[in-house]
Amino acid sequence: MSPDAALSRHSLAADPLPALRRLRAAAPRVFGQLHALLLTTGLALHSPNFALLLRLASSSSVPHRLQLLLCSPLPPTAFLANSLLLAHLPSALPLYCVLFLGGAALLRPNEFTYPALLRASPPRAALALATHSIKFLGAGAASRDRVLGAALLDAFARCGRIVSCRRVFDRIVEPDLPAWNALLTIYARCRATDEAAEILDLFGRMVVSSTVRPNEITLVAVISACGELGALGHGLWAHTYLLRRRLAVNCFVATALVEMYTRCGRMDLAEQVFASVDDDMDTRCYNAMLQGLAFHGHGRAALTLFERMCAQGFLVDSVTVLAVMCACAHAGLVDEGQWLFDRMEVQFRVTPRIEHYGCMVDILGRVGRLDDAEKLIRGMDIPPNAAMYRSLIRACGVHGRLELGERMIGELVRLEPEQSGNYVLMSNFYARMRLWEDAKKARKEMKAMGIDKSPGSSLLDIDGVLHEFLMGDKTHHASREIYAMVQEIEARLKECGHRPSTTAVLFNVEEEDKADALSYHSERLAIAFALIASPPGAPIRIIKNLRVCSDCHESTKLVSRLYGREIIMRDRTRFHHFRDGRCSCGDFW
Repeated sequence: MSPDAALSRHSLAADPLPALRRLRAAAPRVFGQLHALLLTTGLALHSPNFALLLRLASSSSVPHRLQLLLCSPLPPTAFLANSLLLAHLPSALPLYCVLFLGGAALLRPNEFTYPALLRASPPRAALALATHSIKFLGAGAASRDRVLGAALLDAFARCGRIVSCRRVFDRIVEPDLPAWNALLTIYARCRATDEAAEILDLFGRMVVSSTVRPNEITLVAVISACGELGALGHGLWAHTYLLRRRLAVNCFVATALVEMYTRCGRMDLAEQVFASVDDDMDTRCYNAMLQGLAFHGHGRAALTLFERMCAQGFLVDSVTVLAVMCACAHAGLVDEGQWLFDRMEVQFRVTPRIEHYGCMVDILGRVGRLDDAEKLIRGMDIPPNAAMYRSLIRACGVHGRLELGERMIGELVRLEPEQSGNYVLMSNFYARMRLWEDAKKARKEMKAMGIDKSPGSSLLDIDGVLHEFLMGDKTHHASREIYAMVQEIEARLKECGHRPSTTAVLFNVEEEDKADALSYHSERLAIAFALIASPPGAPIRIIKNLRVCSDCHESTKLVSRLYGREIIMRDRTRFHHFRDGRCSCGDFW
């Protein structure tokens, strides 16, 4: 039908909406003519027709459409205003302000105003819109309208507002599956132990609910949280639930499972899941497996898998390159890491980012090529970050490079003057150089600035129950037995000739108590409880929030031999597999 035929009074009167839709392509040319016909026929008095007219006028400017809305014979309504907003997504915020917030605004938003606008807006604007929706519609609007409730959940989730998410969710009388998934996903993204643990209780409630049934999106969120917590028992249960319900193990689910098992120290199960994914394999799944291999120090295996990935034609992205480089760093494969770094842009068309430069600095630092590492930092096209300086400072401590280490300390303090971990690093660096006064000075500077050291904590999974320990913690129900086991361990360590390295506790206690303080580090309490509560010979799996200190690392190697236990410890940067008195990291971490 031609535009002229579509614009006839007969065609409009007979069936106006289809006629208007057929004019979509011609709307810029005939918009004025179409508007006149709607006015003269009286069809403009019908909101759906007028709303469609607004959406068809896509080539007109915003002021013109606004004038058209406010000057039309049909009194302005929220319906028309909402239609106008939908026509301008995702740049409708100024229009929203004019329509509903301006001094001359005659309209009041309703539950249809916000959902699309919330999802189309960036996080800060979405947070403001969510506040407006509560102001105009009341706190109970989310319970009355599920679409609005889901949009509010999404908005608060993108802003990281867990408390607000939970408040909205709890007001929904019977949350549907999208609402459950939105809440579980935001909890899964959180790296705080308490919030991440909450997801397991929520999932338990969802499973017994009679109104919803978990789907693949739900399981991805739950499995991801299990990986973050190192909750292997819960992760195994979620995997079993997935299989029993015959949910699809697609690339997203498989990636979450691989990440969870690698982060829980079960590379064997991660490899089983990865091997089972054939038709739905993608780059993200390969990256998860490569990151797991890197995390556990399996450099050669990561290189082999990378070669297979390239041979099969999968896209190599920046995450892929970083994972393989980290695997090379943790395994001491300097030449291989250098080769990949040199060719990543030319051969794989991946532009180096700050993380790739940082990993290359780590690789060079591990083998003592500290001047090359400094040269790389100085020659970068992008400003160095604090992580690069910290990496080089640690390497200087290992290789005895005082002057270079102090230069890097100066750069680090300039970038992050109030970061507690930097002062701990400085103190440990000077202590390793046996410059005790400088080490004490770093401690005094930290105290004078009122900077607190982040407390160390360790998570232990025993039969599906998570136990958390802090340094010197006595809140556990088996505290008496734990401390008795600590004393037994220390006695056996002394019989083997182990002497505590007290430089690791400069920031915690006074000199006379340092040796005792080492005995009560969170990972030692966790190991002591595991020796009491788990069967003889069973592996011990610990998740630690900080880097393991040198003395705890050395003592854990001895414990693994003395008690015949494999101890798998995940610290902030990597996994340590302690077995028969040795560690997989090669004593460089």
